[in-house]
Amino acid sequence: MKIITKSIVALYAILALSCSVEDVQDRPVIQGIDTPELVAPENDKLYTLVEENANNVAERFVWSAATYGGDVEIGYKLMIDVKDGDFTNAIELGGTAGATQLEVSVKTLNDAVLSLGAITGEASSFDVKVVSSLSGAETMISTIPLTILVNAYAPAVANNCPNQYAVGAGIVSAGWGWSTPLTLVCNDNVLVSSADLINDTFRFFTTKDDWGSGRNYPWYVDGGYKISSNLENALDGDSNFKFTGTPGIHRVKIDENSKTITVVQGETAASSFWLVGAATPGGWSWSGENETELGLINNGIYEVPVTLTSGEAFRVFLGNDGTDDGNWGSSNNFPFYVAAGYTISPELENAGDGDSNFKYTGPTAVRLFKIDTVAKTITLN
Repeated sequence: MKIITKSIVALYAILALSCSVEDVQDRPVIQGIDTPELVAPENDKLYTLVEENANNVAERFVWSAATYGGDVEIGYKLMIDVKDGDFTNAIELGGTAGATQLEVSVKTLNDAVLSLGAITGEASSFDVKVVSSLSGAETMISTIPLTILVNAYAPAVANNCPNQYAVGAGIVSAGWGWSTPLTLVCNDNVLVSSADLINDTFRFFTTKDDWGSGRNYPWYVDGGYKISSNLENALDGDSNFKFTGTPGIHRVKIDENSKTITVVQGETAASSFWLVGAATPGGWSWSGENETELGLINNGIYEVPVTLTSGEAFRVFLGNDGTDDGNWGSSNNFPFYVAAGYTISPELENAGDGDSNFKYTGPTAVRLFKIDTVAKTITLN
């Protein structure tokens, strides 16, 4: 399951054609006419999911065919987002090559809504839309969302690694109890969830209902984790986490591969900046999710713990349209920030590479990279 963290236009092409320049010039432009619209199931249908039925079909979604100005084979993707979401952070439930219906399993639906912040044991509303696409033509998305209600379960194991949990007064939906813990869904040892946070304390746990499985702030520090600066040691006797950022919805991620904990604002990545370049883990590529999200952690402050490679370059991008090769337009290089009066870490310099990108000169390591647009500073910790 791939989370669409940038834009719904990041869709696969159904046909990959090899042709001459003349063929391309002579080919007519195909335009979209009618968007695909869901016709089944009924609106506001409730799904109560249980893990014992994980491999069963939760629902068969059916939609009307999209129409384009030509006789073409159309690809479809079924997407789900939070109720009234803008689908920039939607999750794919599956896709077809021409078929206008798709069966979605209980596990697929459950994993998707948990990633979107569903509270287990409670019915939450989500919007579903269909996206159509084909090579050489515009992508179209449903005009009218289908709303469904999902009562999700907390699986013992999801996607190849165990889920983890968080409870505490700092998590509005959880509190200090096990009736409604925050579930962090695990995939390839990366744990993700969405939470309404306030300026109070909480703790992570590896096992539900087990206070002894808790991991506090020092546990992660001693383990070599880089932690978002809007989290600190509560110094409350148990050394829990304390959230110090702007209260509201945040995306929480524990990456046990890179040993980082990030907490960034919003249900989507719409307000984020992005790092791309050889100094970053994804290199000079927007393919898949190679780009590094520089998330908004407080008003005007963007931050990410990221492994930076010594002697290599990167650039700061202000937007991300979700495509594999369409994000090079809006960016800031090293001279931009110098001219704007920023104080920049001495471990960063002008790469002098034609585009005047940033060059990282510190040791290859996980660093906490921060741009403060209010104080006008760029720092590395």
